[in-house]
Amino acid sequence: MSSDRPILHIVPSEPWGGIQALVPMLAREQVAQGRRVTMLCLGRGERVRAIARDYGLGAVTRSIAGPIAPLRLLITLFGARGAIVHTHCEPIWAASLIALSGSQRWIAHAHVYCDDELTWKKRLSRRLQGWFAKRHIAISHSIGRALIATGTVRAETLDVVHNGVVIGPEAPPTNLRSAARFTVGFAGRVVAEKGIFDFLDLVELLAADERLVFAVYGDGVDLAEARTRAAARGIDHRIVFHGYVVDIAAAWDTLDIVAIFSHREPFGLVFLEAVQRGVPSISYANDSGGSEVAATLRSAYRVTPGDMTAAAAIIRDLATSRTAPTEALAQDRATIAARFDIATMARGVEAVYRRVEGTTAPETTLPR
Repeated sequence: MSSDRPILHIVPSEPWGGIQALVPMLAREQVAQGRRVTMLCLGRGERVRAIARDYGLGAVTRSIAGPIAPLRLLITLFGARGAIVHTHCEPIWAASLIALSGSQRWIAHAHVYCDDELTWKKRLSRRLQGWFAKRHIAISHSIGRALIATGTVRAETLDVVHNGVVIGPEAPPTNLRSAARFTVGFAGRVVAEKGIFDFLDLVELLAADERLVFAVYGDGVDLAEARTRAAARGIDHRIVFHGYVVDIAAAWDTLDIVAIFSHREPFGLVFLEAVQRGVPSISYANDSGGSEVAATLRSAYRVTPGDMTAAAAIIRDLATSRTAPTEALAQDRATIAARFDIATMARGVEAVYRRVEGTTAPETTLPR
């Protein structure tokens, strides 16, 4: 390690999503690499702290909630002067206090598109990051371009570091996938921007094919509306809405292909999860971080946004052949190990820390 300076990760507890799962994973890798890390949850953070305990980070994980949370955060920040303050989509009150604390080593990690943040509070929080953070990390080149285009950050302060995953053992063959059926799934937050209603369009096109089974794994604000629309279209009997599932690995093992019709996915962790479970994907080829990741994978089929006819044709072909793209999936696992594992992400983040410390010359990875 180039520095023994401690790291303070600040992560909101809600809304639950990929950020809350990723930050403890990164923190564990940093500890393994010799860094001194503290992780601070804004909110009660039971689920984040549960992951932290599973990762052996229980002793260095704190949470602050309630009316005095701002005061406790300010005390923490002044007590951690000199530390690298690494924030992850913090709310406006937290961004204000970090700016007020005068941290000289504030790194703002952009996990979402800045122009998708419609409330004035979120926009102001991002502006504070732009004005006061020393450097910025974007999880994809697509997000990085958006940050620069909107004037939120300067190109010379921005680095792109892709998210990482833990490379697990290859998914074993499973008898849950049926030779008589081909299961098309949706996995993730059940919200419009993640493509749940696009998924219903696909189901409607394919509903007459009895070989096909459709499953939705996940919960979200649009779940009830998705059920209502499926019933109105007369396809509700063709879809099993499983809701939130604890054992997501078992859910993956029931799928033959996953449909990822996000309108603008910031990164696309789900593509990497699919590969690790031996499941090909189908998605939109658009200007997004998800499409950026999918473009590196041979098992990720892509179609023009909204072209459900093309998507349906790909699925029919796969269902007819009943042959999984095993060679493509094997090559994609090698791609993940080389480009998207958590150790690679941690090394990229460490390089940003060195730039903040002034031990490495600034280097911008945009445009692309």
